[in-house]
Amino acid sequence: MSDIAAAAGVSRQTIYNIFPNREALLVAVSRYHFASKWNAIREGCDDDAPRDARFRLLLEKLVLESWESIQAMPHADELELELATTLKQELTEVHLGARRNLCEFLLPYEADLERRSITPRGLGEMLHHSIVGLKLSTTTRAEIESVVATMHACLMALTAPVQPA
Repeated sequence: MSDIAAAAGVSRQTIYNIFPNREALLVAVSRYHFASKWNAIREGCDDDAPRDARFRLLLEKLVLESWESIQAMPHADELELELATTLKQELTEVHLGARRNLCEFLLPYEADLERRSITPRGLGEMLHHSIVGLKLSTTTRAEIESVVATMHACLMALTAPVQPA
C-alpha cells in the first residue's frame, strides 16, 4: 500500500480511507484496467470497421499493452499469483465482464462463425482464457508478438466471410 500511495502522490491513509484493504484496492484496479482497455477499443473502432483493424486493436489493447504493463511492474509475478489465487472469487465479476465484452465484440461476425459451428460466445470465452494465460506464461517480447500474430491470423480466418459452394 505504501508503494501505491507513493506512486499516486498521496498518503497511505488516503488509500485506506478509500479502500478498506489491499484486496479491495486490487479488485478496483483490475476493474479499472479492464474498463479502460474496453473503452479504448470501443473508441478506437466501430463495429463496421475492417476486421483486420478491429482485431489488431483488440489484441494490442488486451494482450500487448497489458503484457507490457505487467513486465514493467516490480513483483508482477507475485501480484498475478495473488490475483489468480487469493482474489479469484472477488475477480469473478471482472472476468465475466471481460468475457461478455469479447462475445459482444465478435457479434458482427456471428453468421460466419456459426457457419463454422462456432459461436461468438464460445470464441470469446476461449480468447479470454487464452489472453489470461498468455499474460502469465509469456516471458519475452518476441514470444508474445508471435502468439498475438497467430491469434490475429486465427481470428481473421474464423471470421472471414464464407464463400458459397
